[in-house]
Amino acid sequence: MQFCYGDKNHVRILEEAEFWKRQEAEHTVVIRELASNLEEEFQEKLKAEYESLSSIEATIAQYIERLARINYIITPGLEDQIIDLIEFTLCQSENFVALLSNMMKESSAIKDNVVVSVVISHIIRESQYYIGIAKAYLTYVNYR
Repeated sequence: MQFCYGDKNHVRILEEAEFWKRQEAEHTVVIRELASNLEEEFQEKLKAEYESLSSIEATIAQYIERLARINYIITPGLEDQIIDLIEFTLCQSENFVALLSNMMKESSAIKDNVVVSVVISHIIRESQYYIGIAKAYLTYVNYR
């Protein structure tokens, strides 16, 4: 994410977060479909992640709609809420990466399936990309 949007940086990070939360939620489904013999423990964790990621995506969408209704005027209080939300999404993505990394180490269904391993490695890299964007935004807002 470039930081050339001025006062619209908060809107841009919300758009990024919404996109990446949708991606991560969809990725939980992809993994469950590709690894049909995935251990029940990991199936349940991925289902819980799907619910959590989908829920935060909906919350982000509400923020974006709210901003549109108020003509993208961001008060200091709203800015603080957005920062808190992005901090939450950052932690959520870090936890998602940790879950996927643990699954790659612990799940025989994944270790025994090269295709699933490659897909999960790709998904981890994509989530790490969002983590980088979120960290850059948080650094930007803390040092301006």
